[in-house]
Amino acid sequence: MALILCGLNLSPFVRKIRVQLEEKGIGYEIDPVSPFQAGDEFTALNPLRRIPVLKDADAGPDFVLPGSSAIAQYIERKHPEHPMLPKDAANYGRALWIEEYADTELAGKVGMGVFRPMIFPQLAHKAPDQAAAAEGARKLGPVFDYLERTLAGNDWYAGPDFSLADISVATHFVNLGIVGLAPVPLRWPALCAFLDRAFARETFKRLNAEHDKMKAGLVKINVTAEELWT
Repeated sequence: MALILCGLNLSPFVRKIRVQLEEKGIGYEIDPVSPFQAGDEFTALNPLRRIPVLKDADAGPDFVLPGSSAIAQYIERKHPEHPMLPKDAANYGRALWIEEYADTELAGKVGMGVFRPMIFPQLAHKAPDQAAAAEGARKLGPVFDYLERTLAGNDWYAGPDFSLADISVATHFVNLGIVGLAPVPLRWPALCAFLDRAFARETFKRLNAEHDKMKAGLVKINVTAEELWT
């Protein structure tokens, strides 16, 4: 198979590309590389030592492309059918911005602030850092407020169709759910309805099912969404 995506599905950035590929009906293989365990050969693929990394044999035996945003744009250019970026210029711009916001602000607050202190220690057979995760979760309210406001009564973030913008947001809420948290509908009804729509798609359902067994054995955060955000 021409496309090989290197990385683990626990990464929201790997999941973003997998959902994009599956929404477009593009075949690919997964090379389950962990940047924390890979040797120097991974540094040669991506000097930042981050996932995902894409290999495409069609572009040459040595073609390697790191970075989820670069990969997403490459996929759209190579496979324009079933586009995951809007054709309308304004909506296209919105999609790029929402992807950027999700990849930076949302990723930092969810990934570094909540997911890592809860899940990474458990993957190493240690107790999670509940205090750090709870402190990180308390900082999520303004991010959710922005995502709620930006929907502006629409189903999706960048026009009438499900797009890369929506994938980029929803993938981080998968990781928040693994921790045992989700935004509360009373405060963020539009955001919660958006997540319901996104997670009802077959692409997200298939990939989220990969976590079911692992999630069952994890310790969840010891504060509730109602305690944090109402």
